[in-house]
Amino acid sequence: MMNTAKTRAAARAAWQPLKPELLAAFDRFWRMPELAGMETRSAEALCGWLEQHCFAVTRGAGGIPTAFVARKDSGTGPRIAILAEYDALPGLGNEVSCGRAPTGQPAGHGCGHNHIGPANTAAAIAAASLGLPGEIAVIGCPAEEILWGKVALLKQGVFDGFDAILTSHGDYQNGAASRPCQAMVTTEYVFLGQAGHGGKAGPRNALSAAEAAVRAIGAAMAQSCPGVSVKHVLRIAGIMPSITPDEARLWITCRNVELDEVRRAHGLITDACRAAAAETNCGFREQFISECRGYLANDALADVLQDCLVKIGPPQWTVDEITFMRDLSAAASPGEAFTLDRSLKLYNEDADYYGQDDGEVSWRIPLGRVNWAYPEQVPIHHWAWTALSGHSAGHRGALMASEALAMAAAQLLADPSIIVAAKAELASRTRHMNIDMPRLGAWNTMTKAPASFWDASWTEVTPLHN
Repeated sequence: MMNTAKTRAAARAAWQPLKPELLAAFDRFWRMPELAGMETRSAEALCGWLEQHCFAVTRGAGGIPTAFVARKDSGTGPRIAILAEYDALPGLGNEVSCGRAPTGQPAGHGCGHNHIGPANTAAAIAAASLGLPGEIAVIGCPAEEILWGKVALLKQGVFDGFDAILTSHGDYQNGAASRPCQAMVTTEYVFLGQAGHGGKAGPRNALSAAEAAVRAIGAAMAQSCPGVSVKHVLRIAGIMPSITPDEARLWITCRNVELDEVRRAHGLITDACRAAAAETNCGFREQFISECRGYLANDALADVLQDCLVKIGPPQWTVDEITFMRDLSAAASPGEAFTLDRSLKLYNEDADYYGQDDGEVSWRIPLGRVNWAYPEQVPIHHWAWTALSGHSAGHRGALMASEALAMAAAQLLADPSIIVAAKAELASRTRHMNIDMPRLGAWNTMTKAPASFWDASWTEVTPLHN
């Protein structure tokens, strides 16, 4: 067994030759953004890359067409999975510019998944190349942006047998994360009325039902669930004012650190929607999408990742890259002072504002995460994040994360006692808890007709996929 210093040095040496391929992959994935469930080119690009490095690849893992599992086995030892994400966000296509300049594509990498998929894959390739006893796997996880892919893979048993999981993500800090994020529920409510001339008041206006539901939800949350963040969009709300809408779709997300609180809010929201439909004499159905817990911290893995990051050091941007980020920040958040984290820190206090579908997995398998920083004035899920994801300034943090994941994965293989400690910590944190499986909907839609999800024509009510 190699000692820690030699293991890390070997992993870094194996990772360095991959850097040109990795940078090319960042740019390639940025140019082909694909919506959740429709990531055929992105998934295939990662599968092909892994096969070039002698991984055995199973496409369509868990019956999900754009998921995969790639494995490289070097004998008896720990089984480490590294997660790859590669879906993009609707409506956020943008040129690499300091202004809103749509590309005309249906999606854009406004969450930086053009970095996550390649960076995490390169880390796996480097770690596996050392031939340490055990297995390194890459799990290709589609549909993260709708909180669906990893919950579906979990239910399909794709995560079974792994001892630890590693991943990374862009954020506003550089460092390992060992603190909760938000539990979430996401669902769609469909209101059904009757079309008619807009000049004649119709008794069954689906848009009126949806608007009444939004008002009722706001009142119910303020009174009963003030700590739950509820966001909504109307995906279908009519075609023109002269036609009374016969269908309206309300897409809702709920967030809170506690899943039980989110579930309670979801129940109240469903009751409010049902009542609004009845009051307006409209039909009603719910099309549930998914739910998951937030990330369960694991200090044992976070400490290893943080040590690796310290060996690498924080991202080093050029003068031109800092200038680009300053100009982009000024365009995205006018009047705000430019703020960029250039340090490294272990984040193990408070809670993060976002939800992630790997949160549910972390309650069953120890999971470690590395974050890298973007300027605080560049909002995540925004055209400016897409612009930065396509610029060399956006690559720096992902390179740091990739190298750290390679080092950490190798160290876990070389020193299984870390995994023993991580599993013991997980058991301690979940002792006396009843951790039920999350609910999941939209199975047939996302596995057979994902385009219908995005054009809001999907119809799938029951059963939930259990």
